[in-house]
Amino acid sequence: MKTLAQEHYDISLLYVEDERVTREQVSRILQRFVTELHVAENGQEGLQLYREKRPDIILTDIMMPVMDGLAMCRQIRNIDRDSQLIMLTAHSDTEYLLECISLGVNQYVQKPVDFVQLASAIETCSSYILLKRKILRQEARIQMLSQAVEQAPAPVIITSLSGSIEYVNAMFTRLTGYGPDEVLGRNPRLLKSGITPVETYEELWRTITGGDEWKGELANKHKNGSIYWETVKISPLRGTDGVITGFLKVSQDITDRKLYEEKLHYLGTHDPLTGLYNRAYFDAELQRLGAGRDFPVSVVIADIDGLKEVNDHQGHDAGDRMIKGAATVLLSAFRASDAVARIGGDEFAVLLPRTDHEAVTAVIQRLRNGESDPNLGIFARHLSLGAATAKESTELHNVIKSADRLMYADKTKRRRFRKGVPLIPEQ
Repeated sequence: MKTLAQEHYDISLLYVEDERVTREQVSRILQRFVTELHVAENGQEGLQLYREKRPDIILTDIMMPVMDGLAMCRQIRNIDRDSQLIMLTAHSDTEYLLECISLGVNQYVQKPVDFVQLASAIETCSSYILLKRKILRQEARIQMLSQAVEQAPAPVIITSLSGSIEYVNAMFTRLTGYGPDEVLGRNPRLLKSGITPVETYEELWRTITGGDEWKGELANKHKNGSIYWETVKISPLRGTDGVITGFLKVSQDITDRKLYEEKLHYLGTHDPLTGLYNRAYFDAELQRLGAGRDFPVSVVIADIDGLKEVNDHQGHDAGDRMIKGAATVLLSAFRASDAVARIGGDEFAVLLPRTDHEAVTAVIQRLRNGESDPNLGIFARHLSLGAATAKESTELHNVIKSADRLMYADKTKRRRFRKGVPLIPEQ
């Protein structure tokens, strides 16, 4: 059995005893083994000290003048139902036993004071107090973490092991438009936009179920149908035994950044006037096709006839309309897989993968047939065209020269029949 001399308790203790010799003897021992000791001579003085100091443990005699120990403890219980009460009892105090029990006295120590029994009583009460402190600290920490997650500037999702949503924070609702009651119990796939490749989700699930953290970008769909982009980190959650119990997803909205990147990419690969691909994209695509297996590859070179005259006689606005009209004519004749580019002021080029000479000749004929179109005919009639086909990569650059040469031959021939300056209609 431990004694007071063997322990130091990080507690505060109120000792109430009216008998001076006992009070001084016990106090000398107690003050060495508790962090904070308060001593009172009667119940009234003890109650006042309790209200001021709120000690962890109250050690009190029963029979005292002014206010006895039971009356004091009764009022202390009204202040704090969980106070730790140790009652000092003599054999003559047994008549008060039932009242002590009704008050919920925690421990009893016989008088004259049995210090071994007192040490055991204080140890029991201290263990309870320290456990309570630990629980309160844990609760405070959990509350703090809960508030931090709820108020975090990043969307947070917690799911079960099967992927069912168990928690979302306020930022999740702000980003997705879904409230907690709309998503709890459901799978996060309700946010899928269809843009992110299936392979990405397969890699994600394989990674986190394997116990590792996954990082990446996902395109998701807002409740209103709009698309938003996130950079995502998903981590396994583990129990005390190390077994995965669920998953934590923390993300950041990067929609503005993605839109900016897309805009930069568009500006870097497209002609601002026509919206067609630019020369840089055309050259890069030519290099890609040269290293690929999409042969035969055909090339069409087109040039606007009379653009300088239009600029000189009707102004550059009319010239711009002529360029945009020529771009529309070309786009209407080619496939979505063909790269239609503006590579100069009045010059266009088109790359047609997996297109032989016969097929590209048919495309040229479609362009010529467009000259009778009531809306686009004015622009189609002022396009000189040349086309050639490469059967393998070594022929590709020579084919561009051949198409360019044929285009100029077409321009020379058409110049004989073209009279005057083309009149570009007002918008």
